[in-house]
Amino acid sequence: MIDTVLFDLDGTLLGMDYKEFENKYFSLLGTKFEKYCSPKELYNNIWESTIYMIKNSDGVRLNQDIFFEKFNQLIREEHRDLYIAGFNEFYEKEFDLVKDATYRMENMIKAVNILKSKGYDVIIATNPLFPKLAIDKRIQWAGLNLDDFSYVTNFEICRFCKPNPKFYEDILKLNNKKPENCLMVGNDMLEDMIAKMLGITTYLITDCIIERESPYAPDYTSDSAGFLEFVATLPSIV
Repeated sequence: MIDTVLFDLDGTLLGMDYKEFENKYFSLLGTKFEKYCSPKELYNNIWESTIYMIKNSDGVRLNQDIFFEKFNQLIREEHRDLYIAGFNEFYEKEFDLVKDATYRMENMIKAVNILKSKGYDVIIATNPLFPKLAIDKRIQWAGLNLDDFSYVTNFEICRFCKPNPKFYEDILKLNNKKPENCLMVGNDMLEDMIAKMLGITTYLITDCIIERESPYAPDYTSDSAGFLEFVATLPSIV
């Protein structure tokens, strides 16, 4: 019996125009660090470091450490501390301006509230490419409360990234969950539906679907309105 629901964040709980989000995000970052390097150089350095982090699978170091291992190789040594301080300040201040590229998904807000009222444990299983502050803010942009969720992934506490199935294994282990008792809800055909590899039931939300080639077909598929109807039919477990 399912007693835990894992949610992706971007495009699942938080509606998003991905291209607009990325453009605003990197434009603001480029302005923030323009005295250290060109916006194009910063963009390339961040993406190269992010890909390096996503591909890492040793499980020994945290994502944050892996990202900065690569990033620090790409920038001037005397700028390293300045970048770390600048990133922290960026997420505290300028990052809020990216909110305009996102929108609330009222059906998903209602669904989370219903799940909570019925006694389900609810977890955010977003790809941990961002620090806690950036993820916490996006949860709030989605119209949700941080205390709605018993666990939230971020790059300061996670050791793997999607689509590595070890990302999901870690969540299950850290939260003492069994895959057969979990439902993974997401909008990415590969990154979210790969949870099925572990025996987790999967639900694809199509409002902001990311279609990628994937060997794992979702167990359920609908838009957010259909998911709300699905949640309403689930039994109460309190």
